[in-house]
Amino acid sequence: MSEVSPIHRPVAPTLEPHSRTARTQTQADTTTRGEDQVQLSNTAQLLSKIADLPDIRQDLVDRVKASIADGSYDTEDKADAALDGLLEDIA
Repeated sequence: MSEVSPIHRPVAPTLEPHSRTARTQTQADTTTRGEDQVQLSNTAQLLSKIADLPDIRQDLVDRVKASIADGSYDTEDKADAALDGLLEDIA
């Protein structure tokens, strides 16, 4: 006699029938996300505008400082023009 045990076929597990209603219900339970939104504060908007300002023209700044120091820059027309330019840049 052989000392090898006979090989038996394993019993297959019993499968339950597939249900379409369960799948449809699972799909219906998922929630739909809306679109993402970003809101910037007034401070952040102002900082963004400041960052977009042109580079400083140091030669012009030095000339204006010298004119102010010697008293030749102190006219109302020049001050108004400078203020108008500044307001246009940040508006």
